[in-house]
Amino acid sequence: MVGAGIVGCAAAYELARRGARVCLVDRGEVSGGTTGLGEGNVLCCDKPTVDAELDLARRGLLLYEEIEELLGAEAGLRRKGALLVHPGAEVPVGEAARLEQMRAAGVQCEALDAEQTRAAEPELSGALAGSSLFPRDLQCAPRGIARGLARRAADLGTRIISGRAVRAIAVRDGRVDGLTTADGPLGADRVLLAAGPWSAGLAREAGLELPVEPRKGQLVRLERRPDFLRHKVVEGAYIDSVASPAAGLEVTTVMETTLDGHVLVGSSRERRGFDLSVDRRVSAAMLERACRLAPGLARMAPTDAWAGLRPWLPDGLPAIGPSRVVDGLWVAAGHEGAGVALGPITGRLVAQGVCGEPAEVDLAPFDPDRFSPS
Repeated sequence: MVGAGIVGCAAAYELARRGARVCLVDRGEVSGGTTGLGEGNVLCCDKPTVDAELDLARRGLLLYEEIEELLGAEAGLRRKGALLVHPGAEVPVGEAARLEQMRAAGVQCEALDAEQTRAAEPELSGALAGSSLFPRDLQCAPRGIARGLARRAADLGTRIISGRAVRAIAVRDGRVDGLTTADGPLGADRVLLAAGPWSAGLAREAGLELPVEPRKGQLVRLERRPDFLRHKVVEGAYIDSVASPAAGLEVTTVMETTLDGHVLVGSSRERRGFDLSVDRRVSAAMLERACRLAPGLARMAPTDAWAGLRPWLPDGLPAIGPSRVVDGLWVAAGHEGAGVALGPITGRLVAQGVCGEPAEVDLAPFDPDRFSPS
């Protein structure tokens, strides 16, 4: 298994508790990449339509009940809900219908007018038409969850190898034959590729076209103000930004108060390779936009800023399941900004498939072979 982020660690745990022999390999430490840099979003509010990804997100949200029972305080769950806020004078056309479809699909949500929105979040004193409240959306500690799942997997016999780079997925006669690593070969009759934005090259050398790209995003952390925001606040335009195929810079507003009391502000998206540098102009643009909704942010001092890389696929859906192009190759990559929300359920679906159990979700829309020539 390649990649010790939340997806790989969840899959390792789910496989190990089913009795499978598992070896989890990562070039760095457990949760040392994308997983540990994100906000810990577990959201349904940002799904544009009722589709396969919403069903996956809804089931993923439910699975976090089990995660909390398994890991306790280490999971860092905060059931504060999410407010999808609509700036301006009018709520976007179609939002009421989207909420109705969401409710029919089993997602708890409701529309709030401007007065109700400000009662829910007093700091939102900028111009807004209203919001959509998703009370069951939550935040978590993704690094703690990944490491907790890895530890539970190790207790069940999983071998975890950190600090070893995987150079290639070994293939013989059209079938997986293990891994080629910097410290020698590792034999395996199945390989799960869960290396996030680093998955494309390994897949291509094995014969699978998987056009996953890094999609850079920045975050700014402000001073500690534990009571500044009650919910995860997401600007409505965030939905379009996630779905956009554009490579250039896009900035929308997401903000929250973290578990340790700091205020965290995002969000940016741009495809510019494996660039983890922090662009101060992007940070400034995010803060300026966020201040339109919550002017009180302007009085708060920044304390840190960083960038991470979301694994993005052109059609906006992750790749989950077995490849028919390379026998024995399984893929779990391309979750974009929803890797934390979808990581545990993805790990369970992979384990169900590998072990011959009925899958909780139809994996056809997430077929990893969909980008390969027929």
